Amino acid sequence: MDTFERLVQTMMQMPLAERINTLRAERAKCICMDCPTFTDCAKNLDQGFFCFTGMSIICISHEVRCLCPTCPVPPETGLLHTVFYCTRGDEKARRYDQFLAGEMR
Repeated sequence: MDTFERLVQTMMQMPLAERINTLRAERAKCICMDCPTFTDCAKNLDQGFFCFTGMSIICISHEVRCLCPTCPVPPETGLLHTVFYCTRGDEKARRYDQFLAGEMR
C-alpha cells in the first residue's frame, strides 16, 4: 500500500468533519489558481484542487501549461500522476482507469 492509498484509507475512517478539515488543509496548499491552464470560469466557480476533486468539465477545455509538477500537494499525498488534473481527472479516477486497463498491479 502506498502513501496515497494509506491517506485515503485513513480519511475514510475519519468522521466527516475531520475529513473535510483534512481536505481543506491540503487545498490551502493548492496552486491550481496560478496555473496558465486555469480559467476565469474556474475561478468564478471556485474550482481548483483538481488532484482530489476531479477535472473541470465546464470551465477548462484545453491544456496550456501545467504547474502540477511544482505543487506541494502531489508529493506530500503520494500522488502518482503529476500533470493536468484539471483536464485528465483526479488521482483516484486515473488510478482506477489504469487498473481497469491492466496497467497497475
